[in-house]
Amino acid sequence: MPNRKSSSKSSLNWKKKLLFGTAITLFFFFVLELILTLLGVSTIASNHDPSAGFSNQIPLLASSTNADGEQILTTAANKESWFNIQSFPWKKASGTKRVFCVGGSTTFGRPFSDSASYVRWVRELLTAVQPDVEWEVINAGGVSYASYRVAAVMQELAQYEPDLFIVYSAQNEFLERRTYARMFKNQSWLNDFSAVLQGTRTGSVVQQLSDRIRSAALTREEEESKALPERAAAFPSEVDEMLNHSVGPIQYERDKEWRAEVISEYGINLQRMISIARSAGANIAFVTPVSNLRGTSPFKSLFDEDTDVTALALQLEEARNFFRLGQLDEALATVHTILATSPTSADTQYLLGQILFAREEWTEAEQAFERALDEDICSLRAITPLRETLRSVATQADVPLVDAENLLRQFSMDENGHACFGDDYFLDHVHPTLEIHRSLGKWIVDALISNGLVDGKLPSDALMEEVQERVDLSIDYQETAIAFRNLAKVNHWGGKFQEAIVSAERSLAISPDDLESRFLLADSLNNQKRYAEAHSEYRRLFEIDDYSRAHLPYGELLLESGMTEQAEPYLIAALITDNEEHMARAYYDLGLLYSATDQYEVAISSLENVINAYPDDTATMILLAYCLRKDGRPADAIKLLVRLLKLDATDARANYEAAEAHFDLGELQKAKTYIKAAIEAEPGNPEFEATREKFEQPDSAAS
Repeated sequence: MPNRKSSSKSSLNWKKKLLFGTAITLFFFFVLELILTLLGVSTIASNHDPSAGFSNQIPLLASSTNADGEQILTTAANKESWFNIQSFPWKKASGTKRVFCVGGSTTFGRPFSDSASYVRWVRELLTAVQPDVEWEVINAGGVSYASYRVAAVMQELAQYEPDLFIVYSAQNEFLERRTYARMFKNQSWLNDFSAVLQGTRTGSVVQQLSDRIRSAALTREEEESKALPERAAAFPSEVDEMLNHSVGPIQYERDKEWRAEVISEYGINLQRMISIARSAGANIAFVTPVSNLRGTSPFKSLFDEDTDVTALALQLEEARNFFRLGQLDEALATVHTILATSPTSADTQYLLGQILFAREEWTEAEQAFERALDEDICSLRAITPLRETLRSVATQADVPLVDAENLLRQFSMDENGHACFGDDYFLDHVHPTLEIHRSLGKWIVDALISNGLVDGKLPSDALMEEVQERVDLSIDYQETAIAFRNLAKVNHWGGKFQEAIVSAERSLAISPDDLESRFLLADSLNNQKRYAEAHSEYRRLFEIDDYSRAHLPYGELLLESGMTEQAEPYLIAALITDNEEHMARAYYDLGLLYSATDQYEVAISSLENVINAYPDDTATMILLAYCLRKDGRPADAIKLLVRLLKLDATDARANYEAAEAHFDLGELQKAKTYIKAAIEAEPGNPEFEATREKFEQPDSAAS
């Protein structure tokens, strides 16, 4: 039988050891944290939100004390990239009503800020219609925030004595679910734990060291596995903003199950918002989102499965050409043919809307634009099921709904005779013009009064004009130009070049010498194949200043236009860059230029620079082989082509060059073998057929 006294002593020793070890560990980290504090090391969380808003450990508001000893809540520094800077007392004063406006970037006021947003109008109008109340209207709209994060923001704000929440949320549901897919796979406690660690200096130092080691490892892997992709995909646009590091339209695919899940969760999040508001003793009102129908093409379109995609794409391009030429009947007939086979093609539905709009068949055009919005694979606008879910939840929960969509529809009908919203009301796919922000503010206040949430008379026209003067005076037009430039960046990044053109032109109307806006305009025109206009804008750009980012694209435009002499200095200037891919592209373009002007030795030198960086790039190897052959070095060309044909024995152009090189060496039989392989790989090529006929001539053997 064991000794009870001995067992108790052993257990006690174990507990003491654990307690002592824990104390030593905590003391060690306390001392380390103190040392790092004295050294001036800051935390990751003090500068930005490491959990991208997913952790409750990174609050939106930070507390401080003003000169009067009053506790003030202000937007946390690490949230300033996503939210307007707002400030209000922690303790709500007597006679004050506190309103939180929550949602995404439209609530924020993008591309402007709070000062020009519908929230600003709500703030001004409430103060005017019910002056006996001290109104605190706080803009808590977060850029790119979807409904589940809006609900999380509301959960935090609920502790600060809210009287009313105004919610405008639905545009980012699908954006967030792609961009932050990894976050959703992690349990919330992992995000919270990570956030807590990055709120300490010790955890921040460890994280930064880990990031550097991982970055160095990735760099080594990239160096070891370099391969230049196809030229179209090899060299992305130079705009190196946050957008370029986020998920783009290419990541989206048609997924009905995932789509239904997002819609369902949106409804759940709306119900959660209602519960949060009511638990805090506050009212809540929803606003239906509005989107640009006519002025925004789909971000991504796919033809239906089991269809001839190539044939449909050719038909769609034919329909677009008919439309550009004003041949509306032919365009309409072609579009209907496509839709009979592929009714879910968003691009085709959008073109149908454009054609019907041009024919002034307004109702049918609106339906087509709505269908294009709903069929967009990359849904960055609130699709119909989301709007229907919002209306259903509001009705069932007896929550006031500001039906901005129908109000804008009536507004457009009165002004234009149709409801095909376009660039007259929107700056991009979802962000309203200043005029529509004004209307949103009035519609919201009208609804609050009508539903008894606010006492007072509906805002008069005179009051609206009075507020308009104050709003106009507060607008910084230089910031407005930057806002339009940012919109141009977004659309340029998304491949929506027509929309980028509109935004860039708006920026240049305010700030004509803005280099980046001029570049975005020129490059977007170039991508739209409006080459003469692109030339003109590039020339204007370089008249203002020598803009380095434009060297390569303008040099390529000049080269493709046959203006080799003018292209050369721009392409040479493009070599001065830290971007290895762009440098390789410039060397390749110079190889094309020098080969086109029979300067084969210089062309070879340029192309060898590309090969050194990207040894297996097919296009470069073929062009280099051609230049080697033309420079009287067919044997060197063959060595290069043998390596290429080991990678892809069916490459038609490589086989053709090998045939010509062997012919130059007098190896006729080998030449015939390679030209035969080239023709088999690309039958009907007249150049290949002419070469085979050359090999069959009686005097060929003498070569």
